[in-house]
Amino acid sequence: MTSAEVVGSRPSRRARARLLVPLDGTAASSTELTRALRDAVRQDGSVLACAVVGPRVDDVERAQIRTALEAQVAEVVADTGVHGRTEVALLDAVVFEALCGVGRGGTLVVVQQNRRTVLRSAPPREPVRPIVRHA
Repeated sequence: MTSAEVVGSRPSRRARARLLVPLDGTAASSTELTRALRDAVRQDGSVLACAVVGPRVDDVERAQIRTALEAQVAEVVADTGVHGRTEVALLDAVVFEALCGVGRGGTLVVVQQNRRTVLRSAPPREPVRPIVRHA
């Protein structure tokens, strides 16, 4: 039961957080996946662990890359104990660069059947200072 159901209000229509983590078989990328899994638990979200592949990769290489990706994810999931929050995918380099462009200040427009969604990088937030009240 969600908190919205407990209080009797409508559940949020906003999609849950999804963390995109590119993996390349290194210890550094495994560390990033570990951090992302912990963040996903805190945010009630999920992690999309991906391997970025080029356009000239054939089916045999794709299968090998996917097997290595799944093995790396399984190892990190076993280490963290966070199950059920991870998906794996092979991502074309062009798509990955388009997504990363948003993080660098670019704009990505997703054109769907009846609507367009504009994705932009959020401006950095100023740290909020607590209000000090003198007694």
